[in-house]
Amino acid sequence: MDPSLLKTMLPIVVIAGVLALRLRSMNRVRPLKPGTLWVLPAVLVTLVALTLWANPPGATGLLIGAAALTVGSLLGWQRGRLIRIERNPVSGELTQRASRAALILLVGIIAARFALRSYFEATPEPDGKLGEQALIVTDALLLFAVGLIAVTRIELALRSRRILAGEPVGGG
Repeated sequence: MDPSLLKTMLPIVVIAGVLALRLRSMNRVRPLKPGTLWVLPAVLVTLVALTLWANPPGATGLLIGAAALTVGSLLGWQRGRLIRIERNPVSGELTQRASRAALILLVGIIAARFALRSYFEATPEPDGKLGEQALIVTDALLLFAVGLIAVTRIELALRSRRILAGEPVGGG
């Protein structure tokens, strides 16, 4: 088998498998623990900060990174709104159920990332290293992911707090 075909097909097969499993469990209700929603964003922010500190972007990279963080945050807020949160009337515990629209949004993001990655792999620098454009895109994708995940979690935490306080809450 051609190695380049394998390199292209393997991620597609893995992503399709993960999405199929995720789609199967979409209607499954999972517990929501508002007190732990901050952990993943804190870890991601730390890792991305260390990555950017090790190889700081220039002015153009900072602008593109800020735009990516903003777009990721907006999509994260929307994704968080699409996740249904319910309170068990007996136990008072919160549960969450992802929506199909949130999964479609995630598939679109993965497809865009795959397309960008394929483009930069198809146009390597002469010395074989990542060029400045590739580094800017990589940094932008990292910041996009931080915005997406962190703001999704913030939206869930804010709605959870309102639900626990007994306020009527839309979304989901």
